Amino acid sequence: MEQEKIRELINKYFEGETTAEEEQLLREYLNDPSVPDQLRRKFGYIASFSGKVPEPSEGFYERLESVTHTQVTMRPARRALRHLATAAAVAVIVAGLWMIFFHQGSPVARDTYDDPVIAMAEVKSILLTVSGKMNSGVEQLGQVSTITEQREELEGLGRISDIVADNLSRLRYLHEIEPGHKENNTD
Repeated sequence: MEQEKIRELINKYFEGETTAEEEQLLREYLNDPSVPDQLRRKFGYIASFSGKVPEPSEGFYERLESVTHTQVTMRPARRALRHLATAAAVAVIVAGLWMIFFHQGSPVARDTYDDPVIAMAEVKSILLTVSGKMNSGVEQLGQVSTITEQREELEGLGRISDIVADNLSRLRYLHEIEPGHKENNTD
């Protein structure tokens, strides 16, 4: 068989366009020992395929249909729940759009008092109330100031302790001078 025809048959085989006779012819050719090694290595596995496809066993189609054709029936409660969820989603979307489009602008500031004297009196009243409440917290800070004063007293005692220690260190030198003097008194 010529190489061109074999290549054409192989191409048809891979495209799935060969007839049973052409496939048998291709298998016979590839089983022939005179076929070049290059073709045998590349396409030799085609010769090992059997041309016959086994028929399905008994009951195969019934088992296949029982697995693939299952009917799902929705219960009325689930159907109603799905419709209710859809209606709720639509209501949320409509409410969101309404809020976006109708409350988009900021509210316009308006005066609450027509008379400026009354407005100023109200502002003073509010400021007095706020400042009175601010001063009520300051009273508790008095305890903190006593802690600070006590710390300063302790620091003063520390300074006194340093002075006493300094003077005692000076007296130590006197002790070195005095021992000879004491010996004279004991004689």
